[in-house]
Amino acid sequence: MIRAFIAVSLAAPVIEEIAKVRVALQEAKGDIRWTRVEGLHLTLKFLGDIERNQVEPILAALRETLRDRLPLHILAQGLGAFPHLRRPRVLWVGLSGEGLQDISEAIETALLPLDFPPEEREFTPHLTLGRVRSLRGWEHVLAGVKEYEHTRFGESTIDQVTLYQSELRPDGAVYTSLGSAPLQQS
Repeated sequence: MIRAFIAVSLAAPVIEEIAKVRVALQEAKGDIRWTRVEGLHLTLKFLGDIERNQVEPILAALRETLRDRLPLHILAQGLGAFPHLRRPRVLWVGLSGEGLQDISEAIETALLPLDFPPEEREFTPHLTLGRVRSLRGWEHVLAGVKEYEHTRFGESTIDQVTLYQSELRPDGAVYTSLGSAPLQQS
């Protein structure tokens, strides 16, 4: 079995700006399991465990549904937490951009015939910076979050969607591309 998800990656300069802020937040010494910088991505759909023989049908469905869609322009801006800053579980960077919701819905629809049920939670575009394990040291992290709460990290043009394998390791998850579906080239 392969633990899999569908995602897009942001441009390197945007990730570098986010990484600088992450370092500042890490210095606050909160009880947070930080996401690897090289693993920062926008998840469009988490698939869970799949069989290896499902990879090609998934990629074919993605390529078919995305071939006529224009590339996306995504803005990375602001910090926050789910469910909220008073009781944080996930520390995130906000993402926005025209067409993000449409791509998410198109992927959900394309994978229905392959027996992947639609996500029940509302699609909220974000990059996960870290998972808060406890509130120990959170007041110091919160001060940093508030300092960068509205920071603009930059924009990315997204021209492909990737199916990833996720391997959970003691030092953090490692993601490997299983294939991509290009968005229409303008």
